[in-house]
Amino acid sequence: MDGEKIPKLLASVEILRAPSRRLATFGATRVDYHLISPIDEAPGRARLREGAVLSERPKILTPEAFRERFEGFGDDAAEFSRWLSGAYRDLLRALEYNFRNQGLSVRQLSEDPRLVAERMLADFDARGVSDRAVIRCPDAAWPLALMKFSLDEAARSFPGHVRDLDRRGLFEADRGEGARRRREVEALFDDAAKSSAAREALGKKLRDYGLFAEYEDRFLALF
Repeated sequence: MDGEKIPKLLASVEILRAPSRRLATFGATRVDYHLISPIDEAPGRARLREGAVLSERPKILTPEAFRERFEGFGDDAAEFSRWLSGAYRDLLRALEYNFRNQGLSVRQLSEDPRLVAERMLADFDARGVSDRAVIRCPDAAWPLALMKFSLDEAARSFPGHVRDLDRRGLFEADRGEGARRRREVEALFDDAAKSSAAREALGKKLRDYGLFAEYEDRFLALF
């Protein structure tokens, strides 16, 4: 397909109804869809495509995954990259989404596409169905419409996914081990304020975890 036609086709895609629930953060999500298209060679008739898009659990691309992206920037590139990855941490957070179309069925209806859409939406409203997508699009552009819909759902869900993953410390390079160690250190700081033995244990733990430089001022303040 000519790339210049894609913006025009996208402009004609109508998401008549999106599912009320968002994509899951920690598992796959199945979204049933109904694609309604006019049949160019048969005016007044509609083609209905139905199936389900399976959105796999989003995968994390951490800043560490970006560190090897800089090539030919000199001998200090690795060190610069480590610094920049921290400074641009929020920018470099990314999630990889993968989608799979399943169970596609196609049939022709002897109704105008707009009437098919109105009847389907009214039926879903009457039955309280809120987890299905209804999309109207040009017949030849149905894959584009379905892909656009899938990406729109990922974009809508993305902020919640980032919050969920961040709360679990999964953006750390070690997938949460760093967050667990910091929680342990914080607990030791609480005890160290009351006990010299706890201060000694805290100092050892900071050195073992390679965190002493990060917490040095706070640790020395205990004395």
